[in-house]
Amino acid sequence: DPITGAENISRFRQRLLEILPESGGAVVKFSIRQFSFLNEIFGNEKTTRLLCQITETAGHHFHSGEFFCHHTEDIFYFFLAETDEQTIRSRLDTFLQELGHKTDISQTNYQLAFYCGVALSQGGGDPEQTADILMTHVQFALNKAEGSHSNFIWFFDSELHKQEELENYIESHMHQALAKEEFKLFLQPKKNLKTGELESAEALVRWKPDDGRLLFPNQFIPLFEQNGFCVELDLYMVEQACRLIRSWIDSKIVPIPISVNQSKLLFFEPDYVQTLEGILERHQVSPKFIILEILEGLALENVEELNEKISQLQEAGFRISLDDFGSGYSSMNTLSRLKINELKLDRGFLLSAAGPEHEKSRLIMGQIIQLSHQLDISTVSEGVETAEDEEFIRSIGCDVGQGYFYHRPISAKEFHEIYMAEPGKRSMNVSAASANPKSD
Repeated sequence: DPITGAENISRFRQRLLEILPESGGAVVKFSIRQFSFLNEIFGNEKTTRLLCQITETAGHHFHSGEFFCHHTEDIFYFFLAETDEQTIRSRLDTFLQELGHKTDISQTNYQLAFYCGVALSQGGGDPEQTADILMTHVQFALNKAEGSHSNFIWFFDSELHKQEELENYIESHMHQALAKEEFKLFLQPKKNLKTGELESAEALVRWKPDDGRLLFPNQFIPLFEQNGFCVELDLYMVEQACRLIRSWIDSKIVPIPISVNQSKLLFFEPDYVQTLEGILERHQVSPKFIILEILEGLALENVEELNEKISQLQEAGFRISLDDFGSGYSSMNTLSRLKINELKLDRGFLLSAAGPEHEKSRLIMGQIIQLSHQLDISTVSEGVETAEDEEFIRSIGCDVGQGYFYHRPISAKEFHEIYMAEPGKRSMNVSAASANPKSD
């Protein structure tokens, strides 16, 4: 390797093929947290020196028959002649602690952090196949380590194997599932806190494959956001919502608005507004029945560009809702600059309002709602789970409540039967909580 003088990935794999038939061991994939950020702060010379110091330190921690390589940027691979997890973890902890103290960058009071993914092999079998599996598994384990806030050393195990299999299934079946309409529209009602009536509903997606399983959004949405499939799925969900609204209109039922989540990738598609208008035109549905939910992270990059797209959508008749406000980047500055119609307060507000610092949390929540109203923005509180929650958000002037206190997300068919089939059923003054536990 021309940067560190260590062996490169080709030599590492060659040595791995040589040793695997004879003995078991652990392949470790190692990375440095926010390495590109380190480059910006300290410059290329110091980060190159860091890679060389990692190489020097690693050389003192390896036993006979063990080896390592530098691959690209901050990526290293290690082979340890160990199969006991505790022993491996202990050795890696010692190595990482030394790196955290002796490198030039660590002497600047910058807190270096490292990630390790680990995959184990007991040896034997076809070395080529075993090596391929180990390299795949160790990448999966490193991904888990990099996504963790506390566990920087992650071992590939049966649970990760199940997750890997699920992700492989998702990526290989997603287009087919869309064509077969395996993605199902579920709805969660939202209650108007002033009238006690059903105000609207949020569209939520569930995946029902042919094998009878039910996959939830947290199992496939993050992957779709990575591979771009969320663009197709979001438009499909708008289509499903319009189809349902059209069925209500055809049945002489006064429809309610349905809010549909829209991803960052879709929101900035060049023909996005025209595509949405085409879907509504196809089903002869007014845009006043579709609320487009966006996440606050969209505003971090370019508020002006975002507002321009929001204005185009509002001119076309859509309402725009800012979802999960308070879950991450939230600021009053963002709220004042965005041309949104609705603000959805993250359920974390209600959790805090019930906690030890509840007085401060309640005051902050009340001020946000008052400010929103002064900006002509309606408010929705998510995570309403008790009568006390509802009474509190009503007392501070919140417009709409949403949560398990009213109903869990249910299929479009169930929603229709419970709330839409008969006009008199739209009152939500009686809680459905006892019939709809959170575990559903």
